[in-house]
Amino acid sequence: MENKDMIHTDLAIIGAGMAGMAAGMFAANRGISAVVAGGAGGFEYASGLLDLWGLTHPGKGYCKDPWQGLAQISESWPLHPLLKIPESDIGKAFDELTDGLNQNGLAYTGLPRGNSRIITALGTAKPTYRLPLTMAHNATALEEKPPTLLLDFHGLREFRAKFVQQVLASTWPDINIAAIAFPQMAMRSELFTPLMAQAMETEQVQDQFVAAVKPQLKGEQFLGVPAILGINRPEEILKRLEELLEIKLFEIPTSPVSVSGIRLKETFKKVLAGTCVTRLLDQRVLRAAHEPGKGFILETGTQSGTATTRIQAKNCLLATGRFLSKGLISDRKGVQESVFNLPVTQPTDRQQWHTSSYFDPHGHAINQAGLATDEKFRPLGKDNCPAHENLYAAGSILAGQDWMRTRSGSGLSIATAFHAIEQIAQNLAKTSG
Repeated sequence: MENKDMIHTDLAIIGAGMAGMAAGMFAANRGISAVVAGGAGGFEYASGLLDLWGLTHPGKGYCKDPWQGLAQISESWPLHPLLKIPESDIGKAFDELTDGLNQNGLAYTGLPRGNSRIITALGTAKPTYRLPLTMAHNATALEEKPPTLLLDFHGLREFRAKFVQQVLASTWPDINIAAIAFPQMAMRSELFTPLMAQAMETEQVQDQFVAAVKPQLKGEQFLGVPAILGINRPEEILKRLEELLEIKLFEIPTSPVSVSGIRLKETFKKVLAGTCVTRLLDQRVLRAAHEPGKGFILETGTQSGTATTRIQAKNCLLATGRFLSKGLISDRKGVQESVFNLPVTQPTDRQQWHTSSYFDPHGHAINQAGLATDEKFRPLGKDNCPAHENLYAAGSILAGQDWMRTRSGSGLSIATAFHAIEQIAQNLAKTSG
């Protein structure tokens, strides 16, 4: 690498998804100077729900008590990364993260130690540990099944109230549906929830929405809408609409592009603004190397491959995700880690990647491929020792877990990021002392 001016920092976080942004928040709270580099982070594809553990055991349905589910991980996933973290630390991680989001305008709620279930845009009931406050009545309505109105909007393809009604009809007969034109967008042939959410932030649009909805209400106790209650200040918008409509209102998470995911991303930006953590907007790590005595030297830049920034960091945290975000890449020969070319735990033969049944309740071996680590979440090299003393990993790139099947993606990212940052903080304290 040629000589250029560099950012000198205690920590480089590679990846701007849930694990990377959570690590940034935890680093900021501990006064660790850090740089977060990564692409968009995939928040537009996220539901905004914070899952901890949603599955009991393969084939046995959803888990009401995620902590009980965690206590039984070793029975089905003996190499799961969460086995390396005390339960108390997982709880602290969630509390610290949700407190930070709440303080920056995005409130989360949930049962003290249990999962809530909410209606999705597919009419299914999804278990989650922490949910946005705008979806709190969603969980209540699904549990109690009172007379409820679900609202459609002309031109919106991301949500179909009729479809949700039909899926839930056998267990929830008191669902009614109605459709209205969204205020000031009646002439559009197609609507998109992010644009609707931005428009909903003005009181003029809110008042027109109320005027259109009131004639549709026939004594229902709850009103369900797709997630459109603003990008910013959603709780304030929810409260105002509930007061004007005199009904309990809730949001339903929709498919990408997800408003609730965008809210989460924007709130993380607010959390890190003005702290000791710097975000490099939409910059990926193009080249990375470890130099003895100097730590990690990284070059970041745009997707076109143009380098714009160099970073010298004492510590590095890999939060690059799996295949979709290209933290892991694969070809016919196997799976590789994309930044440091670290060894990847994976089936020895490509034919062992999948079982014969796509819906096998035990999942597929390839879904547990990733980086093996020590107890401090330092990736292991070929000699089964840490590849680098100050290199750490967090999130879905870790081996031994299947976050999609176990509905534990956010929990995995939040808890492992928390644990890794705690180790880094201790390491920095030792070296500075």
